Parts: sequence; structure tokens; C-alpha cells
Amino acid sequence: MEGILFNIQKFSLHDGAGIRTTLFFKGCNLRCRWCANPESQKMEPEQLGAETPGRAYTLEEVLAEAMRDKPFYDRSGGGVTLSGGEPLLQADFAAALCRQLRPHRPEALRSRQTPNLHRGR
Repeated sequence: MEGILFNIQKFSLHDGAGIRTTLFFKGCNLRCRWCANPESQKMEPEQLGAETPGRAYTLEEVLAEAMRDKPFYDRSGGGVTLSGGEPLLQADFAAALCRQLRPHRPEALRSRQTPNLHRGR
């Protein structure tokens, strides 16, 4: 299973409790004028100058990258945040990722379609 992300941000402090890894998903159907991540709007990777934000990741790649910071999550009460873009546009991938993360740490979902959801242990 694959999902398209445009950034994996380590040591996030403002996207949920504790130290977090924020996974920025590609794709958003809202097109808000005030969008903080306009590079996230298209589902597919796109060329923007010298950069190409976004690429396909396997579930295993994302899990391995996120779990590298587990010692920080454990000490700070942090975890993994799914952000974007709109993570729910890749609902199957996001759900599979949350199922794999659940035994390890809390995760948070920042969705533009629904209120922010946070699940503790």
C-alpha cells in the first residue's frame, strides 16, 4: 500500500502533545485562499521550480521513519500527526497507518474536513 506525502517533519512541537513527527499528505480539495501549504493541494507530485514536493511512500517506509523517533515520543508524551493537505483523501493509507501506529503511540489527525481529532493511549 502506498500514500503520497510531501513532507515528513521531525521534532514538531505545535501539531499535538509532546514531540511529534508530522506527516504531510498530498491532496486537498478545498483550495482555501489562506492555505499554509499550497504545495499540498494537487494529489500528484509536481515540479515547483527546482523542487518536486511529494512522492509515493510505502506504509513500511513511513512507519520506519516515524518510529525512529519513538524514544522522543515516549519521553515527551508525543507521537505522530497526520496533516496535509487533507489526509482523509487518502483514507485507506491513513487508516492503515493509524492501525500500525496505535500500539506504539498516540496519533493525531488534522483534517480540514472534520474537527481535529486526537486520540490518547
